Parts: sequence; structure tokens; C-alpha cells
Amino acid sequence: MNCNEILFEQSEQIAIITLNRPEHLNAYTNTMGEEIRDALLTVERDPNLRVSIITGAGRAFCAGQQLSDEKDDFQKAVEVGIPADDSKDTFPGLNFFFSLKKPVIVAYNGPAVGVGVTMTLPADIRLAAESARLGIVFTRRGTVPEVGCPWLLPRIVGLSRAAELMYTGRIIKAREALEYGLVSRVVPDNELMPAALALAEDIAVNCAPVSVALTKQMLYQFLGEPDYNQAQKVNHRYFAWIFKQPDAFEGVMSFLEKRPPHWQLQVPGDMPELEE
Repeated sequence: MNCNEILFEQSEQIAIITLNRPEHLNAYTNTMGEEIRDALLTVERDPNLRVSIITGAGRAFCAGQQLSDEKDDFQKAVEVGIPADDSKDTFPGLNFFFSLKKPVIVAYNGPAVGVGVTMTLPADIRLAAESARLGIVFTRRGTVPEVGCPWLLPRIVGLSRAAELMYTGRIIKAREALEYGLVSRVVPDNELMPAALALAEDIAVNCAPVSVALTKQMLYQFLGEPDYNQAQKVNHRYFAWIFKQPDAFEGVMSFLEKRPPHWQLQVPGDMPELEE
């Protein structure tokens, strides 16, 4: 795995992915997107890794798409960087988050604008430092939000707030992002990574990996399921399968015996193939 524009570290069962272009405020490039994808897929394949954290180096999380000060360079980027065929993916490194079986936590350590926000919307949990600022600024740049933002953002913050954020393109403070539901927690700057690590460790140690993976799978699958009864059928199928597995017994026994659980099932090796 190449790491030219990110850092990839492991802390026991947790992977830390750091956007590492601090001299450019971690502005996004296709190389960075590909490296993020490769890092997350590395986590996905490793049964010893259970949670990923994405953060930024330096004083910013991500200043959006890398733009040049030179008009000729910008025009070239427009011509070669955006596929003319709308069946192709503009950001091939990012649009696969929903297929991941392991949780992804985002820790906004500073400003995040444009793709610096939209690429994180498919992540599972987002935390922010007090100094963080978030902006979906595309209308102010004469473009439109990407990476599925117009589909996903209303499902996160509601239609009216999503419309306000996308139409105005204004940059909001971390506390307003918390009020909107765009992030689940705001902490002092120096407590951001300890908070993200504590959350990741709680999931990695105390929660059964296959149980988390199946719960995540249902969460995103049901975003597009309008029929409660159909969702309930799938839910029951997952529950019936997991209830027969050794981790269900271990979860109960570890609770009764007041000891840490010792999970047996691993991701991806022990994931079931259940009919939808």
C-alpha cells in the first residue's frame, strides 16, 4: 500500500488514517482518494483491525479539492480530471464506503470544506474539534455537491437544513454542525484524538465484530427500503442467524460473569451469506 499523501498507523485493533498534505491544508487529490481507499480496504481484509479513524495532519482536516492558482492548470484539470461519461465515477476512491463492513470514524481536527466534507458523509460517525469549520461550498464555486451529497446529506441533517447548507455554501462552526446533526460530538481540540480513540476502542473491544458488521449492513441497506415489513423480515433473518452463533452465547456469559468478552467470529472471514 502506497502512502504518499496519507499516513497509515495501527494502534492494536484500530487503524488511524491521516490526510498528510499539511502544506496544502490536506487538499484532496485523486492520489489521496486512492490511498484512502487502499487503506480502508487493508483494514477490511485484516481480521485483527476492527475500526478506522480518519483525521488530518496540521491545522486543517481537508481544504477541499486541490486547485491551482494558474488558470491554464485549472483548465487542464477540468478537461482531464472529470469524466465526460456520467457512468464513470468522478471520485473512485471514495464511493465505496457503504460496502465496508467495519466502522469508519472521522475526526475533524480543523477546517473541512467541499470534498473535505462530502467524502466523509458516508462514514459512520463524525467528531469535531472546537476549532473545526465545515462548509459544502460548491455553489460558491459555480459547481454542485458531489460524492452523493444531495442524496445523503438530507438523510443526516434533514431536508431543510441540507438545503440551507448546500444552497448557501456557507461555512459553519463545529457547534452549529453538532446542532444540525452533521457531527455527533464536539470536543476541545486537544481532546479530539483521545475521544476518537476511546470511541474506536469501545467498539473494537466490547462489541462483537460480526455483530457490528451486520448492524452496519442493515443500517445502510434500510436507508433505501421504504417498506417496514420488508425491513423487519431482513432484520429477523440477521437476528436468527447471529443468535445461533458462539458470540451470542459469549456476550451473555461475559456479562453474567462480569469479564471482558472473547469474541470468536471475525470479519471478513465469518460473515454470513444471507438472502435479502
